[in-house]
Amino acid sequence: MKTLAFPLRAVAALTLGFAVSACDDATGLDALDDEMVIDAAVLAADATIEEVTMWAQPLGFGALPVEGPAAINFPGRGAGRPGGGGSWTGDFSGTRSIMFFDELGVEQDAYDELTTESIEIERDIAGSIERDNFSAEISRERSMIVSGLAGEETTRTWNGEGSSSVQRSGVLEDGTERSHSVVGEFTFEDVVVPIPGSDPRYPLSGTITRSMTVTRTNGEGTEVREVTIVITFDGSAIAVAVVNGEAMEIDLSAAAGRNPLRRRG
Repeated sequence: MKTLAFPLRAVAALTLGFAVSACDDATGLDALDDEMVIDAAVLAADATIEEVTMWAQPLGFGALPVEGPAAINFPGRGAGRPGGGGSWTGDFSGTRSIMFFDELGVEQDAYDELTTESIEIERDIAGSIERDNFSAEISRERSMIVSGLAGEETTRTWNGEGSSSVQRSGVLEDGTERSHSVVGEFTFEDVVVPIPGSDPRYPLSGTITRSMTVTRTNGEGTEVREVTIVITFDGSAIAVAVVNGEAMEIDLSAAAGRNPLRRRG
């Protein structure tokens, strides 16, 4: 068994497929006309940016990074979003395995820059986070293959699938209780990315499909939304995201904390 290390910021978000979202600013997303759908779409956009960031880094081998609270923040409009700050404690455990293969599909004992053609990555992680005003239970599984590595490659291709679940409950600033869960599956299909250091650095082609079930419960009852997001790359900094049939755009160059999703055109 080998370990594969990625940047901490990317791993924290990708553990769940969800990152901190700037949903307080929904300008340009009125076409979706549903707050919970918008929230899910922005979460998917944030996770996509984290993945693009990960792909732009060299492959490295080392210890499994520690997970942080940023990975489980849910969006919410205006003041009163639970879990926005303060101290936290967390307990995570998981497994990860890496297998290397040459161009003939023969397994290798170690990674070789010239002869390794593909890497299979299996990973699962589960745990919990506690803060003063909220708690969350988290689990995630991922099975990925990166190929096209042999020789002096110029691109790499990612395929795979995974699932994730976040169950969170907390108390808003006005004292009301709220629970929020996102259960999702995702598939990567022939996502071709330039090697690290290339320009442009964005995926050249391929798709990511994310299916989410979003459930929110508060004093007014329980709401559920089914959201399907298909993201397509073309080498530019703008990826097309079709959210429940509505075409949107993801700005892959958006700075952390800014809403990367906007109405297409």
